[in-house]
Amino acid sequence: MWTVQGWYDAARLAAAANPKYYRDWGNFFLKNYAQWMPGVPGKEIVSRLAAWNKERLDAAPDPARYPELRGMRELIDAQWRGTRDGAGLTPEQSTAHCCGNSYYFRRLNSGMAPVSCSCIYFPTSDHGPLFAANLDSTPEEPFGPPDWPLVNEHLVIGGVSSGVFADEESPEIFPAPVSALVGRYCRTTDEAVEMYSRYNLFWGPGNLIITDRNRRTAMVEKSACRIGVRYSPDGFGFITAMTAEEPGINAYLADRRAFSLKARGLPTECADTAYWNASDKRRALMNQLLDDARRKPTVEGMRRMIQFRDPKRGNVCSNAEILIKGGPPCETTIRTIVWRLAEGVAHWWAWENGKPSFENRKPDVEFSDVLLWK
Repeated sequence: MWTVQGWYDAARLAAAANPKYYRDWGNFFLKNYAQWMPGVPGKEIVSRLAAWNKERLDAAPDPARYPELRGMRELIDAQWRGTRDGAGLTPEQSTAHCCGNSYYFRRLNSGMAPVSCSCIYFPTSDHGPLFAANLDSTPEEPFGPPDWPLVNEHLVIGGVSSGVFADEESPEIFPAPVSALVGRYCRTTDEAVEMYSRYNLFWGPGNLIITDRNRRTAMVEKSACRIGVRYSPDGFGFITAMTAEEPGINAYLADRRAFSLKARGLPTECADTAYWNASDKRRALMNQLLDDARRKPTVEGMRRMIQFRDPKRGNVCSNAEILIKGGPPCETTIRTIVWRLAEGVAHWWAWENGKPSFENRKPDVEFSDVLLWK
């Protein structure tokens, strides 16, 4: 049973175990909002974020329609307080940490977030089931060593960012912890897909890969209000950001891209179209790489795929490449993880002091207190 005290204690203990990480996230968001709101004093920024956090909590929907959210406002408030107390966050850090990017996307900008992470799943290999993920962002984003990727004893779920210019706006702003609900109530991929679909208006935009112990693997692609689901025929799958393969979402994405160019008076060859083309190219490339890897899946094959870089074929792993002359750099893969799920081991690589992640392998992480995925 979920309780207010339980949510507070869990958040406090997690934050107390790594307080610098949570402080760094609070400072990271404060810095971002100062850039996104030029000319607005810092105290006013924090005041607006605090008001937005309260507005979101007060927007709890009718539990008759969403029964899993009964009492959730109090649980989320307790979690926020636990994180604040455990990490010793300042009021400013705590407010920004609780807000995350939500105020930016719902009140400042309806565009898209330029993040191109990727996740891959192999149901079998020379070391059993494998899961891999790239974290593509700016080196300023806080990150740490790998956590165990299971959301419960039945499901592995990986998520990446996505976004659509001139997207529809969800009527729901309550910060429903949809993945936590999935972890509590769902035991199969189909159950998880049902819950993510039923709570479609409360999460995303973003893309997910979901798999269960029966090797039922789904790839979910969604905008703010639309959702598309594809299923793998053999358990192998991947998801990558800022692109979509499901026909309905793909068509919507193409329509919004064309609309945004016209609305902003941009040519068909510009930094945005170069970025979109690179994202679509990465998706096509990963389909090719997965077809090759599934013939003889190995840990090394997974590593090669998630860290693939080729000047002609394209990149899965990025390093701030310039996509068009005079354009901005794309993201940097600041962390790569390959989990050996049946053995409780994670290999990982990290960007560090200007050294690309793919050149900087870190010591393996071994998980001694987890339920292995066999």
